Amino acid sequence: MDIVDAQVHANLLGTEVTLAIMDALGITGLLFDEYVGVDHDGALHPGYRLPNGTFRSVAPHAEAAALDHPDRFAFLMRVDPLDPGIDCWVETISAAPGFKALRTLVITAAQKAAFIDGGYQRLLEVAQTHGLPVFVGCPGLLPHLARYARRFPDVQFVIDHCGAATDKPAGDATIDDALTLAHYDNVALKWAHAPSLLSQAPYPFSDLDVTLHSAVDAFGSHRVMWASDYTATRERANWGESLFCIRHCPSLSEDDKEWILGHTARKLLNWTPPNSRGDPAPPRAATRSGREDAVCQADNHQTRRKDTQTE
Repeated sequence: MDIVDAQVHANLLGTEVTLAIMDALGITGLLFDEYVGVDHDGALHPGYRLPNGTFRSVAPHAEAAALDHPDRFAFLMRVDPLDPGIDCWVETISAAPGFKALRTLVITAAQKAAFIDGGYQRLLEVAQTHGLPVFVGCPGLLPHLARYARRFPDVQFVIDHCGAATDKPAGDATIDDALTLAHYDNVALKWAHAPSLLSQAPYPFSDLDVTLHSAVDAFGSHRVMWASDYTATRERANWGESLFCIRHCPSLSEDDKEWILGHTARKLLNWTPPNSRGDPAPPRAATRSGREDAVCQADNHQTRRKDTQTE
């Protein structure tokens, strides 16, 4: 199976360590989201402050990994919608080998106000011009994404972290807001942080089964992609647990697993797998009847390693 992890801050592990873990777990490719830490003002490093106060991210380790290991790593770039040079910046980074997507997080008061008032239009115009998917993290504000999905039908949106609220106790969040956006064909869901945000059960997180099925029912397996975000979620689920609770879940078909664990990311990111043999079987359409209890088995070899808190 071609497995792609759609988000890891691999700079916190190091490229060689990341590759070793990927090899051990059978992960073919990884979308590198470079991140060091967050300032009190919401700046997500690495990057630098521009004269107008906006923050421009950079990703030197991610770019290097994609250059050195093009079959294993691709990367995205965080962008501030208020960056006055966003057009030139995205045009420049789009030429980098392995660059596949933009990511924007609605964190600061200024970003929230802009998102609600339609101020992300310029960013999306740039994404549309360059044919780039946009990962959007806007917990609590997802209903406002609908206006952008309608205004930019040719832009592929990916909802970050199941679209779940991050300010609720573990297991109390829902994906209800995300499900309301499933009827937009240009909106997909990144299944990440589910054990942390949506589950109260121990591994294999069997209480996620109904929620995962509701996501696949609504979006179809071809619009759900898995991501471990391992360095941010390791205290709840190690990398192997995050993967194998889906990989060995008997209530998902093999075709569903292939799409969720790899082919959705490949297709939406336009990232051809090495030794490509074409697409898997056509994805199951949205709306699925029947429920099975998820009784998952996993090979839990992962060694835990602590570092700074990440997003």
